[in-house]
Amino acid sequence: MNPIEDRIWDYIDGFCSLEEQETISQLIVHDPVYRDKYEELIALQQSLTQLELDEPSMAFTNKVMDKIALQSQPLTAKSLIDKRIIYGISALFGFMLLACLIVLLKEINWSAAIALPENLTVNYNQIGSKFVLSSGIKTGLMYSFFMFDIVAGLMILDKYLRKRLV
Repeated sequence: MNPIEDRIWDYIDGFCSLEEQETISQLIVHDPVYRDKYEELIALQQSLTQLELDEPSMAFTNKVMDKIALQSQPLTAKSLIDKRIIYGISALFGFMLLACLIVLLKEINWSAAIALPENLTVNYNQIGSKFVLSSGIKTGLMYSFFMFDIVAGLMILDKYLRKRLV
């Protein structure tokens, strides 16, 4: 469609502002191109409103609706997920958390005195640097794993409590 038709259709349908309506009505009165296009589009709109819409027969409608009713309904994503898999993953996660907690509790020297970092001294003659390095890496991994577990656990707890409140 050209811009003239667009403007006239907006005028006919009432989609333009008051200023545009006044402008287009003045163009229709004074410009023969606008007047001819306006008369053509009004005639087209009247012929479209006089058309009868085709409707299917009631028998056809009933047959279609019966076939739709007989089709199996699509399953939701919630019903497709097997709960046993979720429980298995949760049990594995819990077991790993429990194992890490046991290892952490076993590694703690309960009889050691609490010391501030500036008071700590390391005697490299008694403790090999390999032991200190592996211990530091193991402790860092343990802390990062526990931090991840704590955040994940808090997220799960939050989701559970939100579900429970709703």
